[in-house]
Amino acid sequence: MLEWHEHIEAERQQPGARVFLSDYNGGHPYVEKYLGELAHTAPHRLADITRYAGLDEDLRLRSKIAAMHERYDRVSYSERNVVPAGGSSSALGTFVTWLAVNGHRRVHYVAPVYYKLAYLLREFGIEPVPVASGHAYQPEFDLSLPGERTVLVLTDPVWYAGRRVPIDVLNAIAAWQRATDSLVFVDGTFQYMPWDGQPGEASARLPVERTLRMVCPTKYLSIHGYRCAHLLVPAALREELADLHINLHGDVAVSDRLFAHRAADLMAQHGNGDLVGHIRDNHAQLTSSGALAARTPVETGFFLFARPRVPHRWFLALDERYFELDGHPGYVRINLLNHTAIEALAATVADPAGSGPPQDGLVSDAAAGKDMPVAPHSR
Repeated sequence: MLEWHEHIEAERQQPGARVFLSDYNGGHPYVEKYLGELAHTAPHRLADITRYAGLDEDLRLRSKIAAMHERYDRVSYSERNVVPAGGSSSALGTFVTWLAVNGHRRVHYVAPVYYKLAYLLREFGIEPVPVASGHAYQPEFDLSLPGERTVLVLTDPVWYAGRRVPIDVLNAIAAWQRATDSLVFVDGTFQYMPWDGQPGEASARLPVERTLRMVCPTKYLSIHGYRCAHLLVPAALREELADLHINLHGDVAVSDRLFAHRAADLMAQHGNGDLVGHIRDNHAQLTSSGALAARTPVETGFFLFARPRVPHRWFLALDERYFELDGHPGYVRINLLNHTAIEALAATVADPAGSGPPQDGLVSDAAAGKDMPVAPHSR
């Protein structure tokens, strides 16, 4: 999987590269609304730029984050459960370094995992051991957790497909945690973007004292030029992880601390409903264009896993190989916030008024409020 990512990254950076359907970036019309005064005021007018930002020392920020999660998830958190960070990549770096420092030479995982986590595990010589066949949202998913105390890595939601990890899977993992005293790390980078508007994340119900959960407000707002993320951790591990994080990465820019406050306030009050509505509108525009031969239902986030009606080699895209997946030939990840990608796909339809080729099948998608085509093997 890492080799495939390295290949596509090399091509992506070449002049004149094919349109990247699976792009990591994507614009939307709510940036200024979400940024507030940060959209037009220089950071030095908002904070003292002669001082270090002191992100972890900012008890008001940590308390805001904890209060926001209490409101969203109805789980008791305090500032003693929060490690703020300058982006999810640095939080992943801290976690894997912590594993190595504490002598972990293997971890278990439920596929898929983000490629940066796979990269870090490889570089630190930590063996990743899968505990299931298939992905959690698939009917053929077969979870087989080890009968030993270990560390389990889990990604929720399964971001490339915009699908949540089902409640029964999380309940099984929680029971296993309590039985084995195992630690679970949840990569929740794309959490809090549900299409049905329902607040809260089911993974918050995993035992707080044995779970680390990574949350990324920059993804929540799709404003990636600022760097902001945080770890929700057992109180007993907070100081250890916070000390390791600051010594690994140093402090953030004061603009990132200001953004972290702004994001926490938005998450606690206004929310990102406008952005999610824009994502759903883009999804409707793309699917009605007839540019797709098949697609899977979406519950959350801004990615769609679908099969274009033309060979996907026409574009640069991440297919099933990039996610430790099989059984979905021709399917690729499509960024629904990438207007260029949506236009490029729509342009492949010979008859703009047509509905495209016959679909493989239909499955009811409550989140989208309409029937959505999906390949038979995905039902």
